[in-house]
Amino acid sequence: MNTIKKYITSLALGVAVTGAMVSCDTLDEKFYNPDKLTEADFSLLFASAQTKGHLFRYDYGATYHYMRGFGKMLGLGVSPLYLDRTQNNTIVRPWDGWSGTPFNEFIFTQTCTNYSKELSGMKLLYADMTEEEQEQNKVYMLCSDIIRSYAFQRATDLYDDMPYSEAGGAFQELFYPKYDTQEEIYTSIMETLKSAAKDLSAYQFHTEAEKSKFSSVDLLCNGDLDKWIRMANSLRLRMAMRLCHAKPDVAVSTIKELVAENRMLTEYSHDLGFEEQDKTHAFELTFFRGVDERGYESGAPATIINDIMNYEYQPGDENGITRHDFDPRLYAMFQPDIHGRYIGLPLTIEEAEAELPKYYTTQELTDMYNFNDVVTNTWNPERIPAMYNRRTYFNFDMKFPVMGSTETNLLLVEAAVRWPGEFGSIDVKQCIKKAIDASTRFYYNVNKTMSYNESSLPSILYVQAKAKAPELDEDHLADYEELAANKFAGLASTKDKLKFIFDQKFCHMNIMNPYEIYNEARRLVKDFDGELPFVATPNVVFQERMFYPSSELTNNGENFAKVAHKNTYDTPVWWTTRTTAAENHNGNAL
Repeated sequence: MNTIKKYITSLALGVAVTGAMVSCDTLDEKFYNPDKLTEADFSLLFASAQTKGHLFRYDYGATYHYMRGFGKMLGLGVSPLYLDRTQNNTIVRPWDGWSGTPFNEFIFTQTCTNYSKELSGMKLLYADMTEEEQEQNKVYMLCSDIIRSYAFQRATDLYDDMPYSEAGGAFQELFYPKYDTQEEIYTSIMETLKSAAKDLSAYQFHTEAEKSKFSSVDLLCNGDLDKWIRMANSLRLRMAMRLCHAKPDVAVSTIKELVAENRMLTEYSHDLGFEEQDKTHAFELTFFRGVDERGYESGAPATIINDIMNYEYQPGDENGITRHDFDPRLYAMFQPDIHGRYIGLPLTIEEAEAELPKYYTTQELTDMYNFNDVVTNTWNPERIPAMYNRRTYFNFDMKFPVMGSTETNLLLVEAAVRWPGEFGSIDVKQCIKKAIDASTRFYYNVNKTMSYNESSLPSILYVQAKAKAPELDEDHLADYEELAANKFAGLASTKDKLKFIFDQKFCHMNIMNPYEIYNEARRLVKDFDGELPFVATPNVVFQERMFYPSSELTNNGENFAKVAHKNTYDTPVWWTTRTTAAENHNGNAL
C-alpha cells in the first residue's frame, strides 16, 4: 500500500493542474495546449491536495524561517546569543529582513493559490459528472472540504480578512479575488465542517472496489471516514473556542453540539499525523532540514523544562532519576547538555546571568553565547546546552502531527473552565490526564522508532546516544498525570487554569506547530489583562498578525485597498476583539 501511495503522490503532482483545466470548454479555447493531458484522475487530485508543502507536514524553507524569527518571538526555542546582553541590545522585528518577509507572505500565497489548485480542479470535474458519478465520488468532495477548511482556518487566523470565497478561482476566471472578512470566513468554514461531518456520517461506499480506491489515495486517514468526521468536529471545536470573545453565544452553542455528539479526536488512537511519502528526499525538502540548519535556536527552554514540566535539576540526576514529580516527556522531547544534564535555558537575560553560572564555567558560557561550540554543525556533539531531541525531531518515519486528542481534550477543559455550569458532563481531570498521556506516547514512540543514522538512506548525522529516551515508565506517567490533574484542580483562579491549559498546548505543540501556539496566545491576551501568556525572547517585538504579500498591492490592488489599513504589526485580528496590541516586555531595548 505504501508503494502505491508513493506512486500516486508523485503522479498526482504532475497531473493536477493540467488535468483540472480540461473541465472548462471556455478556458480550453482560450488557453489551448496540444500537449496537455486530456483526462484527469479525480482521485489523484485528492491525493495531491494532501501532499502540498507546509499543509499537513512542514516545508524546509518555511520551517527554517519560522525557527529563525517567528519562533524566537514565541519563545519556542532558545538561542544562547540572545541571552548575552553584549550581543542582544537592539530590537528585533521578526517580520523584517531575509527571513521575515518571505515567511510572512508564504502561507497566504500557499493557501490562496497552491493549496487551492487541486481542490478547485476537483470541483470543476465534479460539476461535470453525472448524478451517479457524483454520488460515487461524493466522499472525495466532503473530505476535500475538510482539507480546505483546515488550510483556511490557519490562514485567516494569521492574516485576518483574506480571499476565501473567490480564492483559487482562476479556473472560473476570478483572477482578482475579493477579501472576505474573518467573521465571514469563520461562519462559512464552521458551517462547511458541520455539513461535511454530517454527510460523511451517512455516507456508505457502494462497492469494496470504491472503498479500496479511496483508501489508496487517502494519505491522511487511510480510508477511515470516522477519523475524517472526528477531524472536522475537532477543527470546529478549535474554531468555536477561538470565538470565545467575539461570539461567545456561538462558541457555547457549537461546543454543546459537539459534546453531545461526542465524536471528536479525544483518544490517542484518533490522533492524525502525516507521514512523509518521499523518504529519499525527506531531509532536504521538509521540516527536518529547516530545524537542522537552525540548531542555533533549538536550545531547550527553561519555560518548558522548569515551568511546565516541573523538572528541577538535582546533583546526580545525570546518573539516573527515580522521582516521579516531573513530566516524563522531558526525556523524549529534549536531549541533555554536554554534561548529561537537563538544564533549561532561561528566556530572560537576568535569569541567564543569575542561573547559568551555577552549571557552566565562564569559558563554557562564552563558548555557548558566541557559538564557539558549533564546530561542524549546530547539532554537533560539542554543543554545550540541552537542546530539542535530535533523535525524536529527526525521525523521517514520524507521522507529523496534524490534529489530535491532546488539543481536543485541553479545549474541552477550557470550555468547562470558561463557562462553568454549561458543560457538567466534561470530566476535567480525566481530560487533562488524556491530553498528557497522548502527547507523552507520541513523543516516546517517535523517539523509540528512530532508525536513521549516518549510514542510512536518507542519512542523518549527530544523533547521539544520549538522545535515546529510556523505555516509557508507565508508573511514572500515571503518577505525573495524577499530579498534574490535581495541581490543575487546586488552582484558585480562572486565569491560572487558562495558563495551565495554554502551557500544556505550548509543551505539546512546541516547534511542531508554532501557528496554533501563536493563535491561542493572541486569543488569551484579553484574559491575561493585555499580557502575553508566554515569555518571549528578549528584545523581539511581538506582532499581532502576519503581513499580506506586497504583491497584493499591485496585483489585486482594488480588493486589497479595503484591508490595507490593517496591514500593520500592531493591529489585532477580528476574533481577539482587541484594539490594543500585546507587547513583549522582556528586554531592555524594548
